[in-house]
Amino acid sequence: MQGNVSQDGEFGYFPITFLSVEQGQKKISRVVFAVGRQAVVSLEPAPAPAPLQTAELRIAQDGRDNDAFECFAVILQAINDATDELLDSLNHDLGKVLVQTNSVLNSLESRDRDFGVSDVVAAQLDLGEVEKLLSDCIESQLQLALAARHALARLPAAQAQLKPLFHTLIDDIEAVEEHVSFVHDRVRLLQTTNNMALNVKQNQIVKVFSVITAVFLPAMLISTYYSMNVANMPILEWQYGEPMIIVLTAVLAWLPLLYVKRRGWLR
Repeated sequence: MQGNVSQDGEFGYFPITFLSVEQGQKKISRVVFAVGRQAVVSLEPAPAPAPLQTAELRIAQDGRDNDAFECFAVILQAINDATDELLDSLNHDLGKVLVQTNSVLNSLESRDRDFGVSDVVAAQLDLGEVEKLLSDCIESQLQLALAARHALARLPAAQAQLKPLFHTLIDDIEAVEEHVSFVHDRVRLLQTTNNMALNVKQNQIVKVFSVITAVFLPAMLISTYYSMNVANMPILEWQYGEPMIIVLTAVLAWLPLLYVKRRGWLR
């Protein structure tokens, strides 16, 4: 999405890459505009992107003989509106991811259904796709703002009445930039929340195995001790040696479990 504004004689050249929603699908388009005092020429893919078709309808509905700079302002406004519409679509997609994220967070305390890594990975993949689209939107808005400011600077003195139109256009572009930043912050928050949920789940799994190890460790120590080949071990001759060892093992196993439960580490 690289492109620089250039000037060649009467015409200024504005390469702009923008995103739009067409028939429910997100589409990226690259168009080069050549703007002169008498005409606006666009080099575009076929069929024409939806924002350019919208701009053409707006110019036709205006019913006036619009000059080149006014037509270019209408085109930039249509592209800016398309980006805003795309952001609304991305916000809707984020709503679905938010529901999934809340389900993951609720399952941390739920005993009915657990969640796995695949649940978090699916959400993270969706968020990664949205973040890429937002990065493209930011670059598109920067190109729009550059084109609008450059066109404003080249505005002929005879068309000074168009200056308020371009100032309004620049304000709209900056407003959409703020909208992009807001949605991007929301994506980052959801990514952080999903990572946190995954870390908590992994800690819970490690905690369970740690508690199991603590419970069976005394039994392992006792069995290790009494499995040694010692010639003189008096307890082997005791009548109640085996029951005593069983009781001792059970008591030593319950003590760490009670301690862990008292400290609240099983929650």
